[in-house]
Amino acid sequence: MKKTLLSFLFFLMATLINAQVTLGSGTAQGGYMPVDVNFGYNYSQQIFTKTEINTTAAGNITGLKFFLPSTADISKSVDWVVYVGHTTKTSFSSVTDWVPVASLTQVFSGTVSAAGGEVTVNFSSPFAYNNTDNLIIAIDENTADFTATSNKFYTYTGPSNSGLAYRSDTTNPDPASPPSGTRGTVKSVTGLLGLSPAAPLCPVVSAPAANATSVSVLPTITWAGSNSATSYKLSVGTTPGGTDVMNMVDLGNVTTYTFTNALNFSTQYYYTVTALNAVGTSSGCAERSFTTVSLGCPSVSLPASAVLGTSVKPTFTWSSITGVQGYRLNIGTSAGANNVLSNFDLGNVLTYTLTAAQQLNPSTQYFYTIIAYTASTSSTGCTERNFTTGATLPPANDDCSGAVALTVNPGLTCTATTPGNTLGATFSMAATPCSGNPGDDVWYSFTATGSSHLITISNVVSTGVSSDTDMYFQVLGGSCGTMTSLLCSDDNINMVNGLTAGQTYYVRVYTYSSNANTNASFNICVSTPPPPPANDDCANAVTVTVNADMNCGSVTAGNTSGGTNSNVPLGTCTGGTPDDDVWYKFVATGTKHTIWFKNVASVGTSSSTSLYAQVFSGACGTLTSTTCITSNSTYTVLSNLTAGETYYVRAYNSNANSGASLYANTFDLCIGTLPPPPANDECSGAATLTVNPDMACGSVTSGTTLGATNSSVPVGTCSGTPDDDVWYAFTATGTAHTIWLKNVVSAGSSSSTSLYAQVFTGGCGALVNKTCITSNSSYTALTGLTAGETYYVRVYNSSANTSTTVYANTFSVCIGTLPPPPANDDCANAVSLTVSGTGICTNPVNGSTYSATQSTGTTPTCAASGINDDVWYSFTATAATHLVTVNYTDNATATQVYSGACGSFTAVACTDGAFGNSNVLLQSLTVGQVYYVRVYSSSSTATIASSFSICITTPVAPANDTCDTAIAIPCGGTVEGNNALAANETLPASTCGSTTTTASYKGVWYTVKAHAAGPITISACGAEFDSYLRVYSGSCAALSCVNNTSGIGYADGGCPGANLNDASTLTFNATAGTTYYVLLTGYTAARFGKYTISVTQDCSTMGTSEVKKENNLKAYPNPFADVLNISDISKVKSVSVVDLAGRVVKTIDNPSSALQLGDLKQGMYLVTLNMKDGSKQIIKAIKK
Repeated sequence: MKKTLLSFLFFLMATLINAQVTLGSGTAQGGYMPVDVNFGYNYSQQIFTKTEINTTAAGNITGLKFFLPSTADISKSVDWVVYVGHTTKTSFSSVTDWVPVASLTQVFSGTVSAAGGEVTVNFSSPFAYNNTDNLIIAIDENTADFTATSNKFYTYTGPSNSGLAYRSDTTNPDPASPPSGTRGTVKSVTGLLGLSPAAPLCPVVSAPAANATSVSVLPTITWAGSNSATSYKLSVGTTPGGTDVMNMVDLGNVTTYTFTNALNFSTQYYYTVTALNAVGTSSGCAERSFTTVSLGCPSVSLPASAVLGTSVKPTFTWSSITGVQGYRLNIGTSAGANNVLSNFDLGNVLTYTLTAAQQLNPSTQYFYTIIAYTASTSSTGCTERNFTTGATLPPANDDCSGAVALTVNPGLTCTATTPGNTLGATFSMAATPCSGNPGDDVWYSFTATGSSHLITISNVVSTGVSSDTDMYFQVLGGSCGTMTSLLCSDDNINMVNGLTAGQTYYVRVYTYSSNANTNASFNICVSTPPPPPANDDCANAVTVTVNADMNCGSVTAGNTSGGTNSNVPLGTCTGGTPDDDVWYKFVATGTKHTIWFKNVASVGTSSSTSLYAQVFSGACGTLTSTTCITSNSTYTVLSNLTAGETYYVRAYNSNANSGASLYANTFDLCIGTLPPPPANDECSGAATLTVNPDMACGSVTSGTTLGATNSSVPVGTCSGTPDDDVWYAFTATGTAHTIWLKNVVSAGSSSSTSLYAQVFTGGCGALVNKTCITSNSSYTALTGLTAGETYYVRVYNSSANTSTTVYANTFSVCIGTLPPPPANDDCANAVSLTVSGTGICTNPVNGSTYSATQSTGTTPTCAASGINDDVWYSFTATAATHLVTVNYTDNATATQVYSGACGSFTAVACTDGAFGNSNVLLQSLTVGQVYYVRVYSSSSTATIASSFSICITTPVAPANDTCDTAIAIPCGGTVEGNNALAANETLPASTCGSTTTTASYKGVWYTVKAHAAGPITISACGAEFDSYLRVYSGSCAALSCVNNTSGIGYADGGCPGANLNDASTLTFNATAGTTYYVLLTGYTAARFGKYTISVTQDCSTMGTSEVKKENNLKAYPNPFADVLNISDISKVKSVSVVDLAGRVVKTIDNPSSALQLGDLKQGMYLVTLNMKDGSKQIIKAIKK
């Protein structure tokens, strides 16, 4: 008896010590309770209802526990005063509805700390909770600092507005009169120490709703957690209070449960959720009910409703319905009928293809319904759909048993192919393990002749209702019904490996698309990769002849096709896969040779000419890599060789071969020998250069640095590496000469035209550097020479050669003589220019600044640094406006115009030239006054001079200055003009190339009528300035850039050749009968001058108003060889010859009766006779 009493006392003490009611659960960190560590000061109140507390009886609360992460830092929120009290409140009615602190009991004041994820507040004296009222907990936190959000306490969602909090970084609230706070539902997970929990209350169920209908047969039941509950139990039955489905099944501590076994359809179920803990189980929990959904109809996707051309063995596809046992299919030949299939059980699948025994009739409409069923019910009212079979019956090879035998080609070339078509074919078996949708698969077979074969699908053409040519094929081994997949291929060409010669294999082919209406015809081929070549391995390397020079007179043909991996490591070579390497060898005849793979061509199934090579020393089995070759654009140098030793070369395509891609190359291998050093390799052997009496370079000396060696003469103040220098000498005939290295071409293994030169005085062995030359774009002037003295020139490529890389050049050396200064080198000897009274340049004068010297006097207002070579002209003004036209042919000029007299000039205007001219427009001139023109190269470089022509014209404002005054250009015609006095354009709203003010200067307008649909070319290539060309359609009031509708309608340049003037040309697609507007402008304000515009189009369909009705002129013979005769040339003003592409290929002004047309190519031409009365006659003529 004493032992029993003692045990009970120990149990009671343990219960009192460990008694605790925990309110809420979880690890969410939200809200502001009990304090917000993110703020310096806090005051909060939380209401916990009697129902939430759910204790067994009234009792003493000895403390509180709050929970937070074990790593949380609340060291800046630890000064707490805690109050508790009773309240009848269940929520705070407003943000000021604080419970007065006077009605609360202070139970703690001091510093708290976190330990093990908990903050425990032990009361200074217990608080007697009456278990009748609700409980309020208030906390006043007074630490003037804060920490991070990650340190917040754990919280949960409680009843609405059951919390009220104030927090601030600056104001410490007084609990006796707290400021307005913030209400919320989020409360802290809180432990009430000293109270013992009661059995949990019944959980509040939220789903399914009470008496819910159409509930899933796999429903989810959801409820709110009950305080202190450790688990929940569920009972389910088909009658009130019934448990025939589930009888108090323990679900664990969860708040949701989803059925894993489907319930019955259209059935009412009754269920109860109860909570339990160590004390007991909730009692009196309400029973709820729901009714499950009726069994629905599956959603059918194939065959599509009312689709035509369906296979006679169609595939049916539908969506899944949860909880069903399977599906049934009904097919009939009329609506509602099932005379073909009646309630045919498909099983629990989602797709079904009719078997051969179930094959339907072609060109027949069928009606079908798919229903779902369970053990007790079936879906009703399902939609009936229909389809019509196609007229095509399945092909003979629709199934494996009818596979068509394929011929195996002995090589890679598909000489023998077999046609096929998936039209009408039906599903044979699932795609697994392959991909795609084999609803139209057809079958083939072949007998292997080796271990690998290449399968190729080609000439694919869509034959189905829906267009698609994406094919797929599968190769299988075994026999029909017991097959093993060997290859799945979405590529139309692929290699199947691991075959056994003599064994039969199967190939099934189908369109990849899931669309049942896609089919395709094709050709199928089985080919055989070539066997390895004889030199597939090092031991059988082919011997290559070593050429005595670099001309490759002897080459060895090779082929990597069929080559296999020799498994010789790449070593220091990087990149590339030598899985098709072939081998060669050569015996060195010297210390250096060249190697070059020429005429490389792709011969694999995938195109590539990326042929790599590797050179080895040693012997097979003990090879040492010496050289890696990854480019064959030129030769590669092999250095440090030993004469008489054998070297090995392997060649391979760098790409890795795969089933779908075989890479291989044919080539010619050349081993060459570098030439010996040239005769002028040293200064003592310098070649003599001829000194030209002018700068025309009539006599040049050819040279090469290939094979040259380093003369060991220091470069001094010059640069570059002269390890391939060659030497020349010339005797000066005057004090100044020019030197120019022309026609520089790379001749080394690496491309470079960086050819340098150095000029010396003195003699070999005592040379003194005079001039360094690093650019060959122009000549270099040599001044301060002594007539009769010999000067030495050494030439070398600036780059340093290596053991595998040679930089070398061929070139021509020209020594020239600068001309004497021109006669008009100074103002006093200015050349007088004749002024043209029109805008046409009738008296152009050619000029040059070569050897010109700088004049003194008034400094130009543009490009003033270039006056080191100025020349002078003068003219007498005959009008207030003149145009000085200066067209240069090489280097840019600048043009300065002065008034006054030599020595006392006033600058009038200046143009720094570009794009072929430095024209100056002069206005407000004084008639009869003499003006001076100073022309000079705009570059400050002393050796740069300019050649040009100059003339003075009297321009007039063009009549076609606006769109409304546009001039028509006849079909195939050419016009010319000058835009110097044209006004700047305000461009149309329709964007046509450059916008706003760019390229809108001094515009002139033309129209072009399209006489036929097709291309029209507008060419302003005759413009002598930087022009911009635009073409519009529409009207002047509403222009639209043709770029917006039918082609390219603008151009900035584009003329063929050097195009110094950056002149413009364009071609667009025209609509017959449409008039187009052509606008030509200068790109900038300084770009103007003479221009020509020509139009090329098909003029063969010109209107009758443009062609004279009396076509009495005859052309003979027709066809003609070289001469075409016109019967009466007296009425003809000019002749235009147009080819069938609409291009004007020849124009003859003032023709004779015998038209010389021998330079035309063979074909038909339109010969347009432009009559003197303005009419035209077009004759079709054929050139033999």
